[in-house]
Amino acid sequence: MALLHFSSALSILCCLLTAGGSTLLEKNMAVLDEFSASDWSNCGVNDPFVVNSLSISSPIRIPGPLTIGLSGTLKVPVHAPLKLEVEIKKKVWGIWFKLPCEDNYGSCTYNDVCEMLDKMFPEKTCPSTLQSHNVPCHCPVAPAEIKIPTITLDIPKVQLPAFLADGEYWLQIKASSGAEQIACFSTTIAVKAT
Repeated sequence: MALLHFSSALSILCCLLTAGGSTLLEKNMAVLDEFSASDWSNCGVNDPFVVNSLSISSPIRIPGPLTIGLSGTLKVPVHAPLKLEVEIKKKVWGIWFKLPCEDNYGSCTYNDVCEMLDKMFPEKTCPSTLQSHNVPCHCPVAPAEIKIPTITLDIPKVQLPAFLADGEYWLQIKASSGAEQIACFSTTIAVKAT
């Protein structure tokens, strides 16, 4: 269960970074100049949001720092509801296994991320780290070049058997507004329990 929480937190973090970030995370953020690259790709064709660069430190150590950065281009305004489909797989003995959605963690669909952001950031506030880079954290989101600075978050210690935590994960995030797909990108990461 803790692994699902970690995997979902990572996918939601990617989503929130695309849309804005979290006040709760701001206390644990540190802007860095260097970071390790991860494998990633845009999986949509002619999507209005294209990821130009995505970096996630690898391996991700539990507990330990998670460093992430993202830049992309949004070509159209995005209005509520913004739907997110998150799929997470873990490689076991060379075979990818999909993690199920359990209590909104894992491979889940979030039907209205805009509403989630409104609840996280009451009164239209955003973390200062994101405000300083003109990154919105509420819908609608205007077309723009979006650049999330490289940040580091502390991942707390969780009680997991090493065989569950250690390994290679594949993450895909699809975002849509109404019938239009806005973005699709995927990445692989390595996780190591220490």
